[in-house]
Amino acid sequence: MDYIDQLKEISKRLPQSQVFNARINFMQHIVDALNEGRLPKHRFIHFELTESQLTNYLANYADQDTGDLKQIIADLELFDKKIADFRTYLQDEFGYWATITEELMQTWAQLFPNETYLELMAGNGYISKGFSDQMIKSIATDDLSWSTESPTGKNQLTAVQQFDALSAIQHFKDQVSAVVLAWSPDKNTIDTKILEQIRQTKLKFFVIGEPYGATNSHEFWDKIDIVEDPRIEQLNQKYPQYDLVNDKIFLIK
Repeated sequence: MDYIDQLKEISKRLPQSQVFNARINFMQHIVDALNEGRLPKHRFIHFELTESQLTNYLANYADQDTGDLKQIIADLELFDKKIADFRTYLQDEFGYWATITEELMQTWAQLFPNETYLELMAGNGYISKGFSDQMIKSIATDDLSWSTESPTGKNQLTAVQQFDALSAIQHFKDQVSAVVLAWSPDKNTIDTKILEQIRQTKLKFFVIGEPYGATNSHEFWDKIDIVEDPRIEQLNQKYPQYDLVNDKIFLIK
């Protein structure tokens, strides 16, 4: 039974299961899009149940028999725990780390219409796919070392050229006007070397990550200077925080 089917099965056991169906249906649309090699259309909703939502739901069944109430609580806790695993499921199943949607990329293309991009450590190329769909040139690069060990390496959404990040900057710097780096690993300081190399050019540098959190090294966050640009604020309105990870889009120098 796959992830979505597991959620549906748990939901069926809960009273008033329609309360949870909107979440499951939204997740299903995301999974369907990724299975078909498309970007999900819209910014994600916050899937996990809030404490007040859990309390209000259970309040409706306070007069249930003890055994029935215990089962409802157990199923509800299992459902909530399973929903919290959605990001991990998308990462493991599709190599989908940053929350790249069609809506986001439409807005990005509108706000920065004259840029050409180099995507570093692109994985399966979700960002470059999004730019391409909006008729914006983007070159996706990755050393692809991970793809031999991960089944998601077979799911590239666009052509990914095999370059490590530093070699890619050196090779393509005269062909692009901007660089994008999304979800660089938090235990690897390659991001600081990328930052130093880009600072020797006139390239714009877009980063998607969570400061001092799930992405990028602490050294990187210590060294960056954030460019204040109202367009980035508009862009982040389309970039959803759908769980506890608070990643955003930054323009840095």
